[in-house]
Parts: sequence; structure tokens; C-alpha cells
Amino acid sequence: INVPSKYGAWATNLKTGISGGALNQNSRAAAEKEAIKTCEKGGRNAPCVVAAWVRNGCIAVAQGKSGNKWKAFPGVKEPGLAEAEALRKCQASGYSQCTIFAPEGCSMPQY
Repeated sequence: INVPSKYGAWATNLKTGISGGALNQNSRAAAEKEAIKTCEKGGRNAPCVVAAWVRNGCIAVAQGKSGNKWKAFPGVKEPGLAEAEALRKCQASGYSQCTIFAPEGCSMPQY
């Protein structure tokens, strides 16, 4: 059985922190392009860069605080584990107030 892969991506503007994502795309390139498009909101938030991508899995983003700066930490895992991975990365980096910023979204093959 040939089941095509599905891709997702998350993009962010490194200066503003505004972000956007895409799920269930047919290629990594399509997922990254759609995530950037969603992030940039018609050019008002350009430039955005891809911060994480996933193939046949899930992605979530946690944010944490260090001093007066916030940083995002993407987690890419199988279903049900992406949020925990994002929080683990945040905490392991020494940031405080780690919380889920973008809940888990999955891009899984359709049978």
C-alpha cells in the first residue's frame, strides 16, 4: 500500500515573535511555504523563517522566559508527545515560565 507522507511546519519572525504554521501538506517545501505565508500575514510580519518541520508526526511550541526575553521551543514527536517535548526543551535550556504557546498539531498520512 502506498500511503503518501504528510508534512507540517512552523515559522516565526525572530524580531516580533509572531508565528504561523501549516499542517497536512503534501511536501516539506509546501509546508514550509505555507507556514511562512501564514506567519507573514500578507507581508505585514515579514520576514519569517521556518523554525521546525515534521513528516508524519506532530509539532507543538512552548515558550519560556529568561530575564525579560521570551524564546520559543518547538517540539516534534509522534502524536501525544509534541507538547511534552517542547516543554522539556524549554526547561532544559534554563528558561522559566515554560508554557505551551502553540498546541500540538499533527500531519499524519491518510489511509
